[in-house]
Amino acid sequence: MLEYDPYDYKFHDDPYPVYRRLRDHAPAYHNEKYNFWALSRYHDCQHAVRDFKTFSSAQGTSLEELKAQLPTLINSDPPVHTRLRHLIAGMFTPEKLAPLEIVVRDMARELLAPHLGTGRIDIIGDFAAKLPMAIICKFLGFPRADEDRLRALTDQVVHRDEGVFEMPDEGMQATIKLFEYFNADIAERARSATSRDDIVTTLLAARDAGKIGHDDVLGYIYILSIAGNETTTKLIGNICYQLHKHPDQAEMLRQDMSLLPSAIEETMRYDGPTQMMARTTTRDVELHGRTIPKGAKVALLFTSANRDERKFADGESFDIRRDPRDHLGFGGGLHACLGAALARMEARVAMEEILAVIGRFEVDEAGLARMHSPNVRGFTHVPLRF
Repeated sequence: MLEYDPYDYKFHDDPYPVYRRLRDHAPAYHNEKYNFWALSRYHDCQHAVRDFKTFSSAQGTSLEELKAQLPTLINSDPPVHTRLRHLIAGMFTPEKLAPLEIVVRDMARELLAPHLGTGRIDIIGDFAAKLPMAIICKFLGFPRADEDRLRALTDQVVHRDEGVFEMPDEGMQATIKLFEYFNADIAERARSATSRDDIVTTLLAARDAGKIGHDDVLGYIYILSIAGNETTTKLIGNICYQLHKHPDQAEMLRQDMSLLPSAIEETMRYDGPTQMMARTTTRDVELHGRTIPKGAKVALLFTSANRDERKFADGESFDIRRDPRDHLGFGGGLHACLGAALARMEARVAMEEILAVIGRFEVDEAGLARMHSPNVRGFTHVPLRF
């Protein structure tokens, strides 16, 4: 019996055989236990992310029902989404991010340095979990002393207990603590006469000009805090793991570092952090001989779509020469990841420094540990020996 259960911890270890069976035998799959649908083929997922009038984001992008409605970039459709995205989209262009590269490189070297004489490093706990949160905190104007605390809270938000179809109490409490932190930071800014050059300052200026509300500001900060941490952290860990599992590809990269951008894209395609995002149908949808009813939750399985051999030749193979720029690792359509250029830059700089100072490495597979979430797939620990 074919079963796709995104809350099963065993499934998280290797979801790809299930994804392939879904693509081949149940491309419009219905999970009766949790009452959601899943699309697993590239064309279907690509169409869904572009057809926001049918596949709406307004009821959230997770399979659980929203417990609180907060306006955010990912939980909205046009015209609300257009207004929210336009406000800060210009801050995340490659041109705007270019001056930040030296900051990322210096921080990467700082994080790697204490481990170079030991021959071991947990590339997640010691490095990849710290670097992206440090950068997003810099964007948001939060103190470096708060980075570990904020990272722990965002990790709790995305974690899901096995077999439980809702955010656990710890995740709800973490969400509350994050909003308390954001409001306290905003209040401190109001008391202080010191000006800051960061995203929150821009958002508050827009609020004060009547362009957005206070809840909009909080929604922005919340999404940026989580997305700025989780995706890039897991991407760096996944790259290291895949290079370990494919030593021929690792050697090819070491011989030709110009392949690194392509290796990053291939990792996003082959084993990207964002497994799926959900949508809610606004009408009945006829697909592959089945009817997805109006009001249904639909999981768009991006990493399944990214291995669909109807789109990518030999899609189950990891090939850093592929350079698959049309993958769905960063989503697509109006909701394509706003921070994609930042994630690409951080991952590139991180891997340049890792390969330059660590050189050849292998993963101590006995020490691997995964996070557990229906939306995000990646490691919490990736110990390297070098």
